[in-house]
Amino acid sequence: MKINFVDPNVLFLILGLLVSIIGFWILMYGMISWFKSGNRIRGRLEHYVSVKNQRKSRILNSRILPREVSGSLFNRTLIPWIKSVFTLLAKFAPESQTTKLDHELAIAGNPYKLRARDFYVLRFLFLVAGCLIAFLINRNNLALDFMLLLVGGLVIILGFILPTAWLSSKVRATKDEIRRDLPDALDMLSVCASAGLGFDQSLQKISSYWKTALGTELKRVIHEMEMGIARSSALKNLSDRLDVDDLSRFITIIIQAEMMGMSYADVLHSQAAQMRILRQFRAKEMANRLPARMIVPLATLIFPALIAVIVGPIIPTLLDLF
Repeated sequence: MKINFVDPNVLFLILGLLVSIIGFWILMYGMISWFKSGNRIRGRLEHYVSVKNQRKSRILNSRILPREVSGSLFNRTLIPWIKSVFTLLAKFAPESQTTKLDHELAIAGNPYKLRARDFYVLRFLFLVAGCLIAFLINRNNLALDFMLLLVGGLVIILGFILPTAWLSSKVRATKDEIRRDLPDALDMLSVCASAGLGFDQSLQKISSYWKTALGTELKRVIHEMEMGIARSSALKNLSDRLDVDDLSRFITIIIQAEMMGMSYADVLHSQAAQMRILRQFRAKEMANRLPARMIVPLATLIFPALIAVIVGPIIPTLLDLF
């Protein structure tokens, strides 16, 4: 008996079989990981409730046991299984791509506490959802209609690129927000320096009042310096973490001023003035781009209607002539 692989029913059957095999394999791996985690929890419980460590167990019971055994059934069973599946799927990703993805998630503020492995699984789930939707669209497409096949393919592609597009938009929005807030932050640093505060105290003052992305990152710099990291290293970490050109230039100038023993107040005054001028130039640049961007909506929406209004009354006369 010959199998016609061009037949849509055969293709969908093969696709369903592959998805079932992958799902069964992931389910078995998750169950094994869950049983292993249960054995680890049981060993910890036996250690903490033993007679020898009974007194120590009473002290640690309120700290450790609630994290391990309390909570709903979903948190104690499904969450560890899902995390184990995430870890398994993330192992197949290249390390360079994982590092880059972690960096982008850090710039975006780690939305929904996502890490690289979680994001890879999210892309996989969106891809599976796109395949299922494409299957539902083409399940009755026995004649292999091109439009239905095209729609199904577009749905699959959209499901694959949608998480990446969402993350790119979050990263771009965060960078734009930091770029907009930086001149105001430098103005506040300049005012604090004029009032007699040091650079560290000025950063702490700004980070305590600002609840924006830049304020959060400055607060992280303060925490790193409180943990013993040098100021220049903490600022370099900030520059590498955010990857914003204006902020990187400012941090480079601050580090050079610290090495040369220059006054922070003078440096902050000059940088604040330069950032204000740069913001004006960017505003003018955006205004100059508007006429070019207006050509597309004018050509596609307004000009056809205008031509129809002008030429429309003449069409009956022209038809009578010819």
